[in-house]
This record gives sequence, structure tokens and C-alpha cells, in this order.
Amino acid sequence: MITALIVDDEIHARQALRRALEPAQDIHIVGECGNAIEALSRVYVDKPDVVFLDIQMPQITGLEMLSMLDPSTMPYIVFLTAYDEYAVQAFEKNAFDYLLKPVTADRLGMTLERLRHSLYRPDFSVLPEANRLRQIPCFSQQSVIFLKLDEVEFIESRASGVFVSDLQGNEHLTALRLNVLQQRTPLLRCHRQYLINVDQVQKLQYLESGLAEFVTRRGRVIPISRRLLPEIKELLGIM
Repeated sequence: MITALIVDDEIHARQALRRALEPAQDIHIVGECGNAIEALSRVYVDKPDVVFLDIQMPQITGLEMLSMLDPSTMPYIVFLTAYDEYAVQAFEKNAFDYLLKPVTADRLGMTLERLRHSLYRPDFSVLPEANRLRQIPCFSQQSVIFLKLDEVEFIESRASGVFVSDLQGNEHLTALRLNVLQQRTPLLRCHRQYLINVDQVQKLQYLESGLAEFVTRRGRVIPISRRLLPEIKELLGIM
């Protein structure tokens, strides 16, 4: 059984796709979402096999939502799009699967066959919007909090998860791994367990052991690894 989540801000589009999927006995729709914020929670909790994802949505677009998903746990993505022919050709060239609205039975059938045989894993790296984070999604039991990058002090990876510390000292759990956050944000990797917002650094201080550490404007001490120290000094213009 393939579990599916439908994400579209237009209720009629969601209903139409649900009706189109009903004849497929091996597709189980776990839910519908009218926006990306709600959808991120459902993906995090329900872990659907496939997400039918509208590209053009208010607040957070489908492509922005894609950037908030970890590639290692990402479900299959089928774009729902009203894009013109040129954009559709671009999707086809890069092996993304998509459904052009209004969805036709024949085209949906092709998509479902692909899903059943798992013949493709799209490379989303060619879509810049899907690889840049403007906000970091953080999860609690009842909500998703979106932290803008300038609200982040540092991020720490622990055995219990990856935690984002904000400027007030609050910690927020995110589902994204540290290396994904490093790739998709301008935050600086200073240690195998830490990313730091350079704008929140008050000073870099040296230790007797030859190591160094950052001290943030709020007084938090963040270690710097010996291996990364030369690169960090060069980046910050420290001789």
C-alpha cells in the first residue's frame, strides 16, 4: 500500500485529485493539507510515501517546502502545477514527476506506475529554490515554528536530535540534519556538532591547548574544531 498526502491551497483541486485517486486500490490517502505549514507537520508525523505537492501556494511555496525536507527521509514528490509548457519541459528534462492541472486519468496513471515501481529519484539540486532555506522548520508536539535565519544564534547536533537555539536562548527541535542545514543556509560550520550565526559572534578566543572557541553576544561558548580553525580564520579575515 502506498500512502499519499495531498497538498494544495485550492480545496477543489484537492477534492478533484482525491476523486481521481480513488480507483487505485493500492493508494491510501492519509490526509489533505491546504498549506505548506500544515503539510510539514503531516510529513513529519505520518511519513507518507508520496506527497502530491502544489507549487504555487501562499506564505510558503511548494519549492520552499521542499527545501525544508531532509533528502534522506524525503517522500516521493509529485508536483501539482499550472505552469506553462516551457516550465513543464524543464521538469521533464530533470526527471521530476508532475501533474498538470486539471489532472487527467491517463497522466495520473503514468505517475502511479512510476511510484509502484520506484523507477526514479529526482535530483532537486538543479532547483535553487529547493536548496535554500529562508526559515528553519522546528517541531513540537502541537505545532511547527519557523525561525528566520537572523533569529538563530547557533545549532547543535546531539544524540537526541538537532536543536536550534534562538536569540532568546530557547531551543527548538528540527528534523533537518546538520549537514543539510550547512548546505542550505549561510550558517558557519565551526565544529562537527555545531553551526553558528556569524552575526551573533562577539569574539573568537584562543585556548592554551591551541584550540579556539566562539563567544556569542549572549555569552554562549561554542567550540571550534582544530581542523576547521584555519578555514574559519581565513573566512573571517583573521591573520
